[in-house]
Amino acid sequence: MWKRLSPRGIRLSLRLRNPETSGILSCSARPSRPLEGDTNELPDGVGEGWPSVGVGSADDQIPSPRAGSPPHRHGRFVNRRHRTVPDAYRPLPPTRSCCYPVAFGTAFDRSITPGAGECGWSRGGGEVVESVCEQSERIPIRPGELVLRQLERESGLPAEVAAIVRCALATSAPPGDPPRPADGGAFDFSGMFLRAIRVEGFRGIGPETVLELPAGPGLTLVTGRNGSGKSSFAEAAELALTGTNRRWDGRSAAWREGWRNLHRPGPVRIELELRTDGPATALTIARTWSAGELLTGGEWVQRRAGAPDAAFPVGRWTPPMELYRPFLSYSELGALVDGKPSELFDALHQLLGLDELIAAHEHIRSARLEMESAARTARRERQLLLAELPGNTDRRAARAERILRHPDPDLAALERLLSDTTGGPEPAALRAVLALELPPASRVEALLARLRVAQAEVTAVTSPESAADLRVLDLLRIAYSHVAEHETATGPGRGRSGGTPGPLAAQGGAGSGSGCPCPVCGRGNLDRRWLSETAAAVDELAERTAGLVRARTELSAVLAGLHAALGELPTELATAELAYLDTAGLAETWAQWRRLIEFPDPDPDTLGAVRERLYGELDFLRQHAAVELDRLEQAWTPLIPRLRNWLELARTVHARAAELQTARAAEVWLKSATAHVRDERLAPLAGTARWVWQSLRQQSNVELGGIRLQGNANSARRVQLDVTVDEVDGAALGVMSQGELHALGLALFLPRATVAASPFRFVVIDDPVQAMDPAKVDGLARVLATVAWDRQVVVFTHDDRLAEAVRRMQIDARILEVQRRERSVVEIRLSSDPVHRYLDDARALLRTPQLPQAISDELVASCCRSALEAAGLARAKRVLLAEGMDHREVQRRIDTAQSTRAMITLAVLGPGRRIEDLNKRLAKEGRWAVEVLRDATAGAHIPIARDLSELIADTERFVTWLAR
Repeated sequence: MWKRLSPRGIRLSLRLRNPETSGILSCSARPSRPLEGDTNELPDGVGEGWPSVGVGSADDQIPSPRAGSPPHRHGRFVNRRHRTVPDAYRPLPPTRSCCYPVAFGTAFDRSITPGAGECGWSRGGGEVVESVCEQSERIPIRPGELVLRQLERESGLPAEVAAIVRCALATSAPPGDPPRPADGGAFDFSGMFLRAIRVEGFRGIGPETVLELPAGPGLTLVTGRNGSGKSSFAEAAELALTGTNRRWDGRSAAWREGWRNLHRPGPVRIELELRTDGPATALTIARTWSAGELLTGGEWVQRRAGAPDAAFPVGRWTPPMELYRPFLSYSELGALVDGKPSELFDALHQLLGLDELIAAHEHIRSARLEMESAARTARRERQLLLAELPGNTDRRAARAERILRHPDPDLAALERLLSDTTGGPEPAALRAVLALELPPASRVEALLARLRVAQAEVTAVTSPESAADLRVLDLLRIAYSHVAEHETATGPGRGRSGGTPGPLAAQGGAGSGSGCPCPVCGRGNLDRRWLSETAAAVDELAERTAGLVRARTELSAVLAGLHAALGELPTELATAELAYLDTAGLAETWAQWRRLIEFPDPDPDTLGAVRERLYGELDFLRQHAAVELDRLEQAWTPLIPRLRNWLELARTVHARAAELQTARAAEVWLKSATAHVRDERLAPLAGTARWVWQSLRQQSNVELGGIRLQGNANSARRVQLDVTVDEVDGAALGVMSQGELHALGLALFLPRATVAASPFRFVVIDDPVQAMDPAKVDGLARVLATVAWDRQVVVFTHDDRLAEAVRRMQIDARILEVQRRERSVVEIRLSSDPVHRYLDDARALLRTPQLPQAISDELVASCCRSALEAAGLARAKRVLLAEGMDHREVQRRIDTAQSTRAMITLAVLGPGRRIEDLNKRLAKEGRWAVEVLRDATAGAHIPIARDLSELIADTERFVTWLAR
């Protein structure tokens, strides 16, 4: 039937009843175009393009889809009588058009409003119970646009408030191009599946071992005993993509330091092969460490098909990895629920894509906080001024106090008071004089003492002859350099530069070369003979005048030191006049000092007297500046900048008082609108989490209701889980078992890791089974199978119960077994079910000629018997659970079946039947069935007269019959 909702919407409800189970199939569809007019007839062609419908599971559980099942959409099967699902209704894979089914236990109508992008399950009255459509299937409307539409509908909202909200949304609207990471690149991968995990020398794996995975949707179980090395693959994959391992966080140093394999002390290598969407589908990420390198070191590279290795771009991978993290270890299961509340809040909040609204809210909040802070600062400064002004003796301070004490201060009057200042010495100039630092007097006196010594030394070594020698020496050096350069440029060795006196005295022989005309008189030539003679003369003169040169050099150094010690008049003294300080005498003394040290041979005693007078005048000036500054600091001047600052602040607060009230109202409204959008976007994730919990909570008294985000980035943040125990609200987390906590952790992890926007199409879960009872293991198998419909699900576990549940429930899965040999040699093999493994062992034993015949016969018969027991166990569990028997009761029945015949009796005849009746039932199938059970059980103890290859064939036939 179909029901009209509005001119643009219809509701279609199709219910089919199964006569065997009294179950109801509820289906729905969506028209490809809106209905027009007011007709009560379903127009032709409206159904074109409607999604196909399918069936779901009963009792809040979704079994694994069978191989080849069509991708049904928007349907559910609610079994009102039985707790299990008939085989005919097994498949219901989730599709991109809807999340995993939620709101179980009731048959719902499908409510559709074409063109609005909305969908939800509603009861007969049209009340929306649960939204299950993924965000990716809705019309892509920005959160800011949704809020703007809501703003238009708010007729009672003041225009000023609406204007602030619009301005904030316009400021926070995303740009045309998304921001790029810090390394300049964008994350350009999508549709990633795992192809292989290659490990060498890491954790429990020694020699290189490769875990190959089918790169596509599906369920893969990696099993193995504790210590087999299976978790090392999960940790290696996480380390290759994230650079860290959550399992080691918060652990002791022994955990973080024990990452190298003990039997492989050399290099360590982790290589992760992925398949991605796009033309170049192969992607490899590798990390290698040489011997002795720390875990934080090593080489981290990324390689595309046909491209060279490139450094792994951590900046590009970090945001999607934090947002859609596809790894979950055993240690994280409980932490998801009882860890830091803010961490789960932040993880879920990021998924909702509300950054635009958060930025808009932060924009308004920052403006509001700025205005409130200014108002608080103005009030606080006003109180401080009112406390200080009464103690000031200046009459202007009393006037300022009267203005500030008024409830509504006259800001214009205060402005006139501050502008009427008569001025005075500037405190800055006074402080500059006080801060002026001159060289210590002892340093200047030491320089004057050196000056006396240097002058005496120059006088002692100076004579008319030495002075003349020094002048001749300078002339000869210049002439020598001139002639040497001329000889070098014109002689046989031209092209080489000339030398200096000393070594060049040995150049050439007497009379060689044409010589250089004398640069003084122009007569005669100065040749190499002259150079040789001049070099000798230069050396002799340099030796005779060395003492005079040293004395004059010391004198020049002392004069330079005096220049540096007391140089030009400091600028602090030049600006001191602003403070009405008399610096004329000090400036004149300073100028006299400068004139004296300009002489080539100043009098040290005169300089000492001027220095003493200069330092004395400066000390007097400092004392005067200190007294003047102290007077100013105790009077009116210090109040001027404080009063002026308060005046400017008060004007700003007064001008923005109305704006502050508007901003507060806008912030409250936007916070409410954001919470509404957040709750709408959280609904699909919360629905998925409830579905996972409902599937895993088997026989648990704890029910999961709504999931809400409380708080924001600037307050306490936590995820509110509405949980009840036997329909009573309470702190259920405190009474939940470890298995229930882990189930709840999975319910919170899977919605985050499997959103449509995630580029990672795989999830890796390590040891989720440990604390779960058998019923929850069955629910986990169903959940994983459903998720694996369009995701690659890789589960590492040492618990055989999950693999047994997958086989028993006929879930399509690939089961791998990890085995560890001596010295960390790890092997991986495809695991078959126990029945076929026993039969394979029997065939292998039969083909082993080295075994004695008697031992071979006994071992083959034992394998056949074990195959029969395993097949009987699988059938007993499958049948008894399908009949609604509790898991614990099923296990008790199995434990009481102590023999092979007892197990086959339980599997074939059911509980409470006698073993003696088994042969009658088997005889109906044929004599072969009776004989194979007899020979397999007897042959394990005594020789039997039967061909063992025939026994194996009949055993395989028997287990095939049991599996039907």
